[in-house]
Amino acid sequence: MSHFPSATLNEVCDFQNGGTPSKAVERYFTGDIPWITGADLVGPVAQNARSFITEEAITSSATNKVPAGTVLLVTRTSVGKVAIAGKELCFSQDITALLPDSAKLDAGYLVHFLRTKEDHFSRCARGATIKGITRQVVADLVIPLPPLKEQRRIAAILDQAETLRTQRRTALALLDSLTQSLFLDMFGDPAKNTLGLPTKQLGELGDWHSGGTPPRSKSHYFEGDIPWFSSGELESMYVSDSVEHISDAALKETATKLVPAGSLMMGMYDTAALKTSIALKDCSCNQAIAFSHLDPTLANTAYVYYAIVVGREHFRRLQRGVRQKNLNLSMVREIRIPHPHLPLQQTFATRIASIEALKTTHRRALAALDALFASLQQRAFAGAL
Repeated sequence: MSHFPSATLNEVCDFQNGGTPSKAVERYFTGDIPWITGADLVGPVAQNARSFITEEAITSSATNKVPAGTVLLVTRTSVGKVAIAGKELCFSQDITALLPDSAKLDAGYLVHFLRTKEDHFSRCARGATIKGITRQVVADLVIPLPPLKEQRRIAAILDQAETLRTQRRTALALLDSLTQSLFLDMFGDPAKNTLGLPTKQLGELGDWHSGGTPPRSKSHYFEGDIPWFSSGELESMYVSDSVEHISDAALKETATKLVPAGSLMMGMYDTAALKTSIALKDCSCNQAIAFSHLDPTLANTAYVYYAIVVGREHFRRLQRGVRQKNLNLSMVREIRIPHPHLPLQQTFATRIASIEALKTTHRRALAALDALFASLQQRAFAGAL
């Protein structure tokens, strides 16, 4: 608990709502005043608008103009995103502007405080199709108020930690781009087969199966040490452990199956469709995942992984469904990719192995920085930093 005095945000901030000028009046969007939505908040500073409006648009709508330094909080759709206005701008109804009393509250300190409330905002969000929080939810938040010099010191420490996290994420993104560029250089676009390579369907490269879910009514099925993956966990090239684990009995007595180490696993349902990973050890998975231990005389698993990842947007067109677009095993087996000679696939796999090792190092460092940042946040607003 902080030993500093505190206040509600309503006591130390002025609030302004946003709005959207009528899109039916084209001249409203021919000005030079930046007008942003929640989608434009992509970093700590909001200044790159996709739309620009006129003074007439402001006076004819509910939008408002706020000065540089204003704190902008998304309170509809992507609730909880926060940034500081880098210039004078206007904003949509998805955003609430907070103008802190500069004699009591530093804007940078307020931004970091609001970021600690993301889970709270999610819990308070209401709405059937568009989730949002009311101004009152924000206004009622109680913020510790150390002296302004201390607030700025705390904000600077958290800014520095966030910069380090951003640098790691940027490095990972660059390494991802490098591996994709290497693939395209060696094999062309897998969706269009731009190099005219021979092709094969995934079903020709190995036997494909799907997993299953043991009955949760039998708790002992989930008391083992065998990793049991859901498609949402297929976030990286290699996976070794999962959130949930099952027992040997679950493998023997239910529809779930053993996924041998080295198998390629692929999500089949909705937004997780074609998310792909390679199992580093024996594991299992639910029915939303297809898997295959590919024939090593025909395909290198790392090559096939990248063929799917690079061509994912093209292959997603195979999904079927009205409200939820899915794949099934037959569709997975029919996915066709370029099939260069095996030695060339292996050359590619060797080249990317060193890149993947670097990515692993960066991911570990990022995880450590994430833990450090969370600790710093907690201590900062408990008066212990």
